[in-house]
Amino acid sequence: MPQIKKAVKRDAILTAAFNAFSEKGYSATTMTEIARLAGTTVANLYVYFDSKLVILYEIYEPWLIEQLHRLRAEVALLNGPRKKVERILVGIWGDIPAADNAFANALIDALASAPAGLSKPNNLLVSVENFLTQLLKDALPPERIGALGGDLFAHVIWMAFDGFVINQRIGDHRDIQHITQMTATLLLGEEPNGSP
Repeated sequence: MPQIKKAVKRDAILTAAFNAFSEKGYSATTMTEIARLAGTTVANLYVYFDSKLVILYEIYEPWLIEQLHRLRAEVALLNGPRKKVERILVGIWGDIPAADNAFANALIDALASAPAGLSKPNNLLVSVENFLTQLLKDALPPERIGALGGDLFAHVIWMAFDGFVINQRIGDHRDIQHITQMTATLLLGEEPNGSP
């Protein structure tokens, strides 16, 4: 007789996994530990999720989308392209990597330790890059939108995100403010004081 999936049990598994991944990281968290924290068995975890990576994606995607929407709301309150672009970059390279005890590192850890050839459970990177491109388009003056190269600039920002996430996890805190000012200058084609 097949087991009936219960939303409460599924949520308990996701909460337990989030707490464990945030505290210990992905590789150091076992399915046994997730099951124990969720008050269930390892066998029962597999009724709900095919793998630890699938559990992580179930948590990571809504978490990241929430972080991005929060950033978009903050950017909308700012005036001027430079302030907006710099806030976007500080959010992507500083705030999100630091959020929830560097939770973003769990995905990097998971993908770095995944077997070769394993495909990602979804297209999260593409949707994030599209979101970021639109956020930047909304922040930039119309004449500078071409500097984005379609989604290529967002791809570069997101690849740098991975490095900032790893640095956050190991305590290597770079001068995000200075890096974002330099990047904004490149994107806007002007110095911080507004001169070309």
